[in-house]
Amino acid sequence: MNETTSAPDSLGFWTLLGSDFAGKSTVLNTLHDDHGWRVVSYDDRYLGDHPLISQLRQHWIDDAFVWSGKRYSPELVLSVLHPIVLHLRDELTRFAGYERLIVDSYFYKLLAKCRLLGVEHEPIFSYWRSFPRPRGVLYLDVPPEVAWTRSAQGSRLNPFEYHAVPDLPGGFLRLQSEMRSAVLEEVGSVPVTVVDGAADPETVVAKVLAVLGTEAM
Repeated sequence: MNETTSAPDSLGFWTLLGSDFAGKSTVLNTLHDDHGWRVVSYDDRYLGDHPLISQLRQHWIDDAFVWSGKRYSPELVLSVLHPIVLHLRDELTRFAGYERLIVDSYFYKLLAKCRLLGVEHEPIFSYWRSFPRPRGVLYLDVPPEVAWTRSAQGSRLNPFEYHAVPDLPGGFLRLQSEMRSAVLEEVGSVPVTVVDGAADPETVVAKVLAVLGTEAM
């Protein structure tokens, strides 16, 4: 899982993946601010004039996900998430050909987490899997215990980041442990480079830049 050759049906973009609290935002912000990379993400910083996506993201967990299987069917819950995933695809298509283009998690992490947390609807998942593939994936690998520390022992969590069990540390650690294999299973044949996300931020960024072949701007 350390090859970085292009997938045949890619648009030339890269994907940065990792568990919750793996440090993706730090890497993406550094790529954007210091190295001229265009970042595709549903985080507010990168949404620009797409307020609909921001509003959907803010309400999806509290108003949809937590009521999946109770007030709402999984299909309805995923239909609210679907426009967010479509936004990522549309932005990648819009910037196709841009030399330095990277997407935050793409659909891979969202799909894997939905499956692990019991929110499933295969027709929607199959459609996401039909989207263009990246030329390569960088996976920030962080032990669940390190992620728990970075979450301030759970004080920064939202319900989409842990299994709903009485033991919160256990529910978080379990989901983070499961996520690595589930996410990489979704990635499939796309070349993956695993980066030690538990290292200091400067070392992590340097490794990512080495894989991307990026020089400072």
